[in-house]
Amino acid sequence: MSIKLSPIQNLILLPLTKKITMLLLANADSDHLPMQMELCQPDELLLNAYEKYESLAAKKQISLLISLPDTLFPDCYCDRERIMQVFSILLDNALSYTPSNGTIQLSLTLNKAFLCFVVSDTGCGIAEEDKKRIFDRFYRSDQAHTDKMHFGPGLCIAKEIVTAHQGKICVEDSAEGGSCFFVELPIHC
Repeated sequence: MSIKLSPIQNLILLPLTKKITMLLLANADSDHLPMQMELCQPDELLLNAYEKYESLAAKKQISLLISLPDTLFPDCYCDRERIMQVFSILLDNALSYTPSNGTIQLSLTLNKAFLCFVVSDTGCGIAEEDKKRIFDRFYRSDQAHTDKMHFGPGLCIAKEIVTAHQGKICVEDSAEGGSCFFVELPIHC
């Protein structure tokens, strides 16, 4: 979630945030990413992310929409907090790069043995050459360099978390002209 901080708060918090990020990435490298796996209802996960960001989106005059299935989907076996961290990274980015009067859409589908969580926006989109690298550590497109609070590892962390769940994350252009991120997690059978 994007919050305006004073220069002193930035001076204190940004190095701490970078250290925590580096620790998380180091743990992922050594296959020691702490996980607390449990059965989770996928629509509840997505609804929690929606509720967490609903007021912030409204403050930025961005429509945050959610589309949930009419039928109950199978549970997924995941670390609830880590998956919420993935959604937070995707929604923080969507809110940062979607202009006022834009739209962010959350949805959930079932694709064979995977649950597919989708975060799409009407933001500035991602250049084709950047799509191959945005999940790399500390990679930032030229467009992202104007925001000093985004220092690059968010999508890399999201990928590490999703991979630790035996899932996949990818990005495509959204039909509305922005970006569309897909997070696939295996269902619990």
